[in-house]
Amino acid sequence: MITLGALVVALIIGIALLPGGKNGATPATSGSSPAVAGSGAGGQSLAGSGAGGQPAGLRLVDGVPLGYTNSREGAVAAAINYELARSSVAYLTDGQVRERILKAIMTSEAAPSQLKDDNDAASKLASAFGLTAGGSEQLIARASPLGSRVASYSPQVATVSVWMCGVVGVASANAPLPVSASWSTYTLVLVWQNGDWKVSSIAAANGPTPLQTTGQKPTPVDVFSSTNRDFDAPPYVG
Repeated sequence: MITLGALVVALIIGIALLPGGKNGATPATSGSSPAVAGSGAGGQSLAGSGAGGQPAGLRLVDGVPLGYTNSREGAVAAAINYELARSSVAYLTDGQVRERILKAIMTSEAAPSQLKDDNDAASKLASAFGLTAGGSEQLIARASPLGSRVASYSPQVATVSVWMCGVVGVASANAPLPVSASWSTYTLVLVWQNGDWKVSSIAAANGPTPLQTTGQKPTPVDVFSSTNRDFDAPPYVG
């Protein structure tokens, strides 16, 4: 991933890890707009996270927990869970899943534009990773939130940034790109609409990204494949 291939790989990974959006909130850090992914064999079939089921007090709609409290804590939980929902293998590879999830989490005004952006990015992902119809089972896409920050809050509008790490790639020795890690920050503007928090805009930025100093070597793809199969995805937050 150095020399001439470095720029290509960076650009493709930035495409593959879905963009947050092109309008609305100001990202917490500067850079391009990658997102992270999260899904495992034991996770929710649509959202790809929440292997242990929905958090207490919330209901699942198309695999996404909904029904948050009209509070600062409710806005933070919504922001984190919505980014996890947008980060699954199913979301990255199935247009119908993307449409249902965005309909559940976005305002009716913002959903069409976000769907177009995410459909375009998903198409580029499939091309970059050499995914074909029916080949999504080889895609590894995992995400985990590292922290959140509330930039502003009122009972009607909240701006929440979520710092996330992710792993994405195809578990195949013939894959055009290796399984790679990313660190991204998403900034979501949420509005209180119809008794729940709904997203009106999403922005994304690279990092903060740590320096790799452990000396660990990349794991072989067959180990990635078995680990992806055997380990459930992180649960949704309450």
